[in-house]
Amino acid sequence: MSFALKRVQTGFFLATLLWTALLPIPTAASEPNPAPGFTLESLDGADVSLEQFRGQYLVINFWATWCGPCKMEMPSLEALHQTFKSKNLKLLAVSGDMFGAQVVRPFVEAHNLTFTVLLDPALKVSHKFGVVSLPTTYLVGPDGNIIGVSQGAENWASPETLQYFQELLKIN
Repeated sequence: MSFALKRVQTGFFLATLLWTALLPIPTAASEPNPAPGFTLESLDGADVSLEQFRGQYLVINFWATWCGPCKMEMPSLEALHQTFKSKNLKLLAVSGDMFGAQVVRPFVEAHNLTFTVLLDPALKVSHKFGVVSLPTTYLVGPDGNIIGVSQGAENWASPETLQYFQELLKIN
């Protein structure tokens, strides 16, 4: 799996990070790339903002129920969430479904997803992040800067990916 670090608005390529045990975790030496601030409603009806996750690593997955590759990666996102939910890693799934909770809730319930799902039916936050295809996943560091972005479906529960997050979170 490759995880490219780039500026969201300009597309300026800063670095490429391969998620393997052989390459180092990104460091603060890279030029800061702040994640755009946002507040969205969750499926539970609560307002959730990016700022609430300051001090934690955050995986933000942009997806939709009609997106085949998105549906394929959901079980592995759930596995990633279950593995690290008690650690310093949180997961947000931002749905771009135009019919909002009406279509998202049945999908989440049918797939037993337990991570936080946010609704972005007007795609305002998706556009702020520069999302052009689904799924697109961002990794945001505790300082609020984007560490990397992955476009396309991934196996978030692969041994290499889990090891990446263990090293990122300094878990033995």
